[in-house]
Amino acid sequence: MLLTLLIMLLLLGLAVALMLWHARQVFSVELRDGKARVRRGKPPAGFVRGCEDVARQFGLKRGRIAAVRTDAGVQLRFSRDLPAKTHQAFRNVWTPPPGGGGGGGMRATG
Repeated sequence: MLLTLLIMLLLLGLAVALMLWHARQVFSVELRDGKARVRRGKPPAGFVRGCEDVARQFGLKRGRIAAVRTDAGVQLRFSRDLPAKTHQAFRNVWTPPPGGGGGGGMRATG
């Protein structure tokens, strides 16, 4: 009985963690045979074409690029299939969303 309850709680915790992870992911682009395909979300205009250009330039056959919402804003994450030397090229073709939030709090007057 206790073991069943612990297994159910563990599965519930995993489900919640998975839902939170999917809520953080903004979009995902998959590279296959040099072609980029949107798997999830809506990447910025031109990003998919830019990914294909980078894949062609570096001779990449497969990989995945995901945009993840963090405390610092939206960041790109790369699969292990993509060499570290290509990451900056993908960042260069990505236009991050505007930060929003303005310039801070109220100015001191007087």
